Amino acid sequence: MEPFLVTLRDGAQAPAAGEDLAQDDALAQLSRVLSQLAAALEVEHVGPFVGVGAGRLAFCLAIRAHTEAPGVQIWGARVCSAEPRSGLRAHWDLARVARLRKPIVVQALPAFLAGYHQAVVAAGKGDTRPGRRVAELAHALCGTV
Repeated sequence: MEPFLVTLRDGAQAPAAGEDLAQDDALAQLSRVLSQLAAALEVEHVGPFVGVGAGRLAFCLAIRAHTEAPGVQIWGARVCSAEPRSGLRAHWDLARVARLRKPIVVQALPAFLAGYHQAVVAAGKGDTRPGRRVAELAHALCGTV
């Protein structure tokens, strides 16, 4: 298993206290991998809520074509506003979430990747090379697919 996946799997099971540079690097690597896979697959998935405190339901993880600038859409995984009026507006890349939100995001990754894998399979793209890579990522963090 790739080291960045081990770091994220361990962080999902037992959140790190304080700053964790290995986890930061692992999130950055996962974000790059998911951006490449999302662009190849073009399958949307809205995952678990990752808000903080009383605003727990205010943010969620989502893979989709996010508007990065006027007229510029980029496929990838982002922390998005879960408000229906916001239309899943992207706020942060996985690698750029704040200290308080980071353990919540890491703990949500197994369910997020399992759900993304299900969406890829439902879209009929599970047997493609990118689809199989999504299955590998989900299996690494969840143990099941």
